[in-house]
Amino acid sequence: MYIQRELLILLFYYLNLFYKLIMVKNTGGNKSKRLGRKHINVPETRIVRYAIEEGEEYAAVTKLHGANCQVTCANGVSRVCVIRKKFKGRGKRDNIIMPGIWVLVGVRDWEVPGAGKQQKCDLLEVYSRADKDKLIQTCPDDFSVLRAICDEGDDGTSNIQFTDALIDEDESSSEESETKSENHNDNIIINDDEVDVDDI
Repeated sequence: MYIQRELLILLFYYLNLFYKLIMVKNTGGNKSKRLGRKHINVPETRIVRYAIEEGEEYAAVTKLHGANCQVTCANGVSRVCVIRKKFKGRGKRDNIIMPGIWVLVGVRDWEVPGAGKQQKCDLLEVYSRADKDKLIQTCPDDFSVLRAICDEGDDGTSNIQFTDALIDEDESSSEESETKSENHNDNIIINDDEVDVDDI
């Protein structure tokens, strides 16, 4: 019995070694699935971050420049915002930055801007639509500049007007063709002889 157990262990060892050396490893496949499943435990409720520290300001993104973006702060000052690594790569999924998005930026007071260059700031937080509504309700700050940038004050109306001009032109042209066909007589002239189409 003891010998059978040792033989079984040796057999298992050699089969395992054979499997590791001979069998092909699956190294391919879709790597994005691994990234997607790796960090599933995302907190359900996000706490809204407010501008508490000195140098933190609310801003709205106006232009994107790759690793940087152009923001206009709540006091009306335009700055270049540096997008940190936290908001790139895997962290980009919940922090999509595009024109009109509200953000919290940290102004670089310690940095002296060059002549003719704008002051820089760092991106600290990206606000979702729900976070934006919560900010408006709870903060005493004036967000009129940010609302003007995001065009929220127009109540959903836009300058685009939809008309049926093409259909109206088609209807008028069909009416003109009907009047022309009514006025057109059904007679054809061949060699100075007039032939009535109805007689044929």
